[in-house]
Amino acid sequence: MKKKNWLFFPILFMLGVGLFSCNFGNTGNVGTYTGFPAVVTSNYNTGGILLGVPNFGYLAAPGLINFYDGDCIFMNQFTIDRNDVSSSPYFTASNINAIKINQSAYEESDTVEIDDYTLPISSISGISSCEFYQGKFFVTINCGDSSPAFRLVYKNNEDGGDGTKNFYLLAKASGTTTSVTPTIYAFDVLPLILMCQQDTTVQNLDYLFINANLKYFSGFSDAGAPNFPSAQTFIVPVLLNNQ
Repeated sequence: MKKKNWLFFPILFMLGVGLFSCNFGNTGNVGTYTGFPAVVTSNYNTGGILLGVPNFGYLAAPGLINFYDGDCIFMNQFTIDRNDVSSSPYFTASNINAIKINQSAYEESDTVEIDDYTLPISSISGISSCEFYQGKFFVTINCGDSSPAFRLVYKNNEDGGDGTKNFYLLAKASGTTTSVTPTIYAFDVLPLILMCQQDTTVQNLDYLFINANLKYFSGFSDAGAPNFPSAQTFIVPVLLNNQ
C-alpha cells in the first residue's frame, strides 16, 4: 500500500453535515490539517502505528501514544511534512491532537427488538466511510442524552436486490439529559463485509464492500409502532492487501 493511494470512493468520506475542515498554515511541502477521523492500525513491516485517513491513505504516526490497533479516533489537528521520508513508503503525521471515539459492533437479527432502546435520535449526519477504515464507519449523532448506549442491528431478511443492507440504530438513555449536541460515533461491520465478500453491482477486485442504509427511530406513532424515516445509501469498503 503506497502513501499516495487515494480514495477509490472519493465522495463517500463525507455525506451531510461536515465532519472535516480544511488545512491551514501550509508552507511548501509542510501542511497542517484539522478535523479528520481515522482508524489506528498496527503495521508489522514498519514496527509502528499507521492511521487510515480519508484523502491521505495510510499515515505513519510514531509519536502517537495511548492508542491501539483498531481504535477509532478523531484528529483535531495533525501535520504532514512531505520532505520527511523516514517512514517510507508512508508520509508521517506529527503534532497529532486526537481523541478516542466510542465504537460499537453490529448485531444480526431477523427482527429489531426495541426493548428499552427508545431514546429518540434527533438526527444523523456526516456518514464517513473509506477503504482505509477497515470496515468501520463514522457518523455524527444528535440526541438529548449525555452518554447514550447504542445498538446497530442488521436485518438480514431485508436485503435489497443489489445486496443493500439495512442497519437500524437504536439508542438507550443513560438517565442524564443534556442539550442536543452532535457527537461522533464509530461502528464496525467488517465481519459482515468479509462474509458477504462483494455483494454490490460495482465490481473492483481490489476491494470488498457493501451497500448500506442507516435507519433510526425518530419517535413513535400513536399506535406505538416504530417510525423508520427513509435512509440514505452509502458504501462501506475495505481495501485488500492494504499494508
